[in-house]
Amino acid sequence: MTDMNAWILDFGLGNRAAVGGRELLHLVDVPTTFAVPCTPSYCCRVLSWQGRMLPVMDIASRLGGSSQKSPFIGVIGYQKRSGEYPQFGALLLSSPPLHVTVSDEQACALPEEMQRWNELAISCFDFQGAALPVLNLNFIFNPVAANIY
Repeated sequence: MTDMNAWILDFGLGNRAAVGGRELLHLVDVPTTFAVPCTPSYCCRVLSWQGRMLPVMDIASRLGGSSQKSPFIGVIGYQKRSGEYPQFGALLLSSPPLHVTVSDEQACALPEEMQRWNELAISCFDFQGAALPVLNLNFIFNPVAANIY
């Protein structure tokens, strides 16, 4: 049995998912973002963070909901491949993240009614009786896969 740390992220509109315990690097409260023209509604802003301009993803909008003002942004770090230099991105959050411990026994299939997450999720686990997708950050922040270009 393996226990892992995770962060549960609330994107608003009833949309929640998780990332690994070491993937959420920073929480920005009342962030200032900048508009990027000619981009999809779910990725139309950037955040200046530690000398970098990070794409800001609105997961609720990406899943078909309306874009909303979010009081928080979670800065995410991830690797495209093991051993490579980390990449960074940002996710709009409607509330502060929740830190939890997850075990292998909680793994589950993505339910049929949650198939809209299929493209964005790498796996899924049961949390308090509900299926919770685990985000596929490599896919979400890949401009080609996200149809940003």
